[in-house]
Amino acid sequence: MKKFVVVVLLILFVLSLNSVLAQGMRKPQFEVFAGVGIPLGPEEFKDYYKVGFSGHAQYVLFPSPKLGIVFGAAYERFTFNGDKALEDITPFLNLIGVDPNDVEITGNASVIELGVGIRPYLTPVEANNQFFLFGMVTYNFLKDKADLSYLGQSENIWDEDDNKVGLAAGAGFEFPAGTSINVIIQGIFRFIFTESYKDEYGDKYGGTTTFVGITGGVAF
Repeated sequence: MKKFVVVVLLILFVLSLNSVLAQGMRKPQFEVFAGVGIPLGPEEFKDYYKVGFSGHAQYVLFPSPKLGIVFGAAYERFTFNGDKALEDITPFLNLIGVDPNDVEITGNASVIELGVGIRPYLTPVEANNQFFLFGMVTYNFLKDKADLSYLGQSENIWDEDDNKVGLAAGAGFEFPAGTSINVIIQGIFRFIFTESYKDEYGDKYGGTTTFVGITGGVAF
């Protein structure tokens, strides 16, 4: 009987402790974002790709009121700047007698990203407007392709696929937009550890792919 009473009291103590802790805990939340991705490097990526689309979905668990564990997926797409590329090769086209107006270069680069990260909050739990930092380890599925068209004939210049690890770091704000929805605005720098290479003349190209994503979304 004494042992039974001890077990019951222990269970009641654990349940009451869980109840107290739960009052200060954040509930898990699902988040969706959309915005823009701005190419930063390497030089070829920054010069020859336009500002792109950035879309994200995340699920966040809170082991403590001021720390979130983030499981995320993202899709980034950048359009090749064919006008810029054509401008740079126009002297060569003139040299070989090709009218640049007869040439068109199109293409795009895309990234599908899976990641796990942390989100520490720097503001008190009870504050309406929350400020947080963000860090994530990512695995990225890359695709990059471009086509050249001349007088109605099209030829693929390159079509590449690659898988690389990366990191993401940034910060954001979260504030309520109702009883069950929060709005989140964040900026995140993304680093994908792509390789550099040298051409036959010894010039170096490539290196870590970097871009910044500026997105806004909602958390449920």
